[in-house]
Amino acid sequence: MVVERAEVRAGDRVVDIGCGPGESVALAAAAAPGVQVVAVDPVFWFRLATALRTLGRGRAVRVRRGAAEGLPVPDGWATLVVSINAFHHWEDRRGGLAEVRRVLGSGGRLVLVDEDFPEDHQHTRFHREAGEDAPVDAGSPVVREWLGELGFGGMTLERAEDAGGTPHHVLCAVLAT
Repeated sequence: MVVERAEVRAGDRVVDIGCGPGESVALAAAAAPGVQVVAVDPVFWFRLATALRTLGRGRAVRVRRGAAEGLPVPDGWATLVVSINAFHHWEDRRGGLAEVRRVLGSGGRLVLVDEDFPEDHQHTRFHREAGEDAPVDAGSPVVREWLGELGFGGMTLERAEDAGGTPHHVLCAVLAT
């Protein structure tokens, strides 16, 4: 669902933030010729799983330790940044989006995906107990506001179900040229 919406193109340079076990990394790397992917996750076991899953991709996939707030990627290198079910875990979401802005080149694309947690979900309850009005996820209006301040446009937000029927918010944006 995400790789399709991200419209991975030949020669894309992709950063996958919070890559988890690497499913999306493998799909993105195989989506078109010449795609390079930097898979970023702070968790060793996820990085290991991603590395094992993408062994046959050679230099097309690099797995790096890191988090959204400090991406191990040069300025303007990426043409596409994706984060699937990880954005709500970013320690500093606004700061992480500024870091995404740094690594994306002009016209670069961003795809943020988060599960659409219902009011009675433990994730929602956790954030309410922490004093937040609502969890800040890919579907939150403040995220679109932050992206606008950072120079992103062409924003779309949709609610889509994954193959298992779980609803997600899918936010796509393009960095202005």
